[in-house]
Amino acid sequence: MGTHPIQPSYVGIPSFFQAPVIEPGRIQEGMTVVAGVPIDQGIIVVKPGARFGPRAIREASSIPRAMFAAATDHTTVDVDTHVALRLRDDPKIVDIGDFDIDPTDIMKTTRAVVDGVAGIVKRGGFPVVLGGDHYIAYPCFEGFVKGMLERKSNPRLGYLHVDTHPDFRDEYGPIGGKYNHATAARRISENAAVSYKNMAWVGLNGFVMDAGIYRMFATHRLKMLSARTIRERGAKEVVREAMETVASDADAVYVTIDIDVVTNSEARGTGATVFQGIQAEEFLQLMEVLGTYDIIKSIDLCEVSPPLDPSGATADLAVAGLMTILERRLFDRVTL
Repeated sequence: MGTHPIQPSYVGIPSFFQAPVIEPGRIQEGMTVVAGVPIDQGIIVVKPGARFGPRAIREASSIPRAMFAAATDHTTVDVDTHVALRLRDDPKIVDIGDFDIDPTDIMKTTRAVVDGVAGIVKRGGFPVVLGGDHYIAYPCFEGFVKGMLERKSNPRLGYLHVDTHPDFRDEYGPIGGKYNHATAARRISENAAVSYKNMAWVGLNGFVMDAGIYRMFATHRLKMLSARTIRERGAKEVVREAMETVASDADAVYVTIDIDVVTNSEARGTGATVFQGIQAEEFLQLMEVLGTYDIIKSIDLCEVSPPLDPSGATADLAVAGLMTILERRLFDRVTL
């Protein structure tokens, strides 16, 4: 195995950001812990392929890692903002691989993900879960709650849903049942650790909401900030309003990110095609602002479908988003 600190992106084990691969039992307090859920069995009517997302994201992440390793003082500079980021000598990020899945049994997969995320949180880690279809948000959140209960009695949690779709169906008709990528947020809302007043949706756009769900959002005054709102008011203001909602009286916040929040012309590798989503630049602005909130204690990013984007650009965008929201865990801002 090569030991040189600078390796081509295609060399070595494809861990996220070329992080050390460890067993879950070695997780320590304060670590950023990456795990994958390579499934798309939660997809009902849109195009499959998200099962290949975790591996594609990991492979794409090796390129910026190699660039930082080769940079002077491990530092790169944004030529527009002149912000300089230096990769920490020990960023305390690890990859524990993929949780066990059963492609024929979604509930068995669910239990494995719940236990896996709970183990990360119990040991003091910060879970970063790579999907997979958006169903994964449900078991990831359940695991987050389970792990939090090991550390604090009766935790109150917030939930932020960054997505084109609300994923708030109770079930998907006769073919989908109650456990799929269109019901994840609804199942999450049924957990006693979160209440409607601590839930918010950012990036919804187009004809994506069932009339019954729309009425339910209005009745319960669920916070909904659309893609148009982001364009009109800016990412910083939208995130501030959303976080005021989800973080109010909460002990921690869970954030789920669906790459299809970005318009399909800039994120082709995803199964549910939309053309009114936010721009890639706006997506990165959202991630930058979210990264400043310490109350966020777990994230997932899902619905990257590599077969639908042979260029790999969608996986690259997912990596850019993750590196941006995780900036304060991986890098230091320095003055040149």
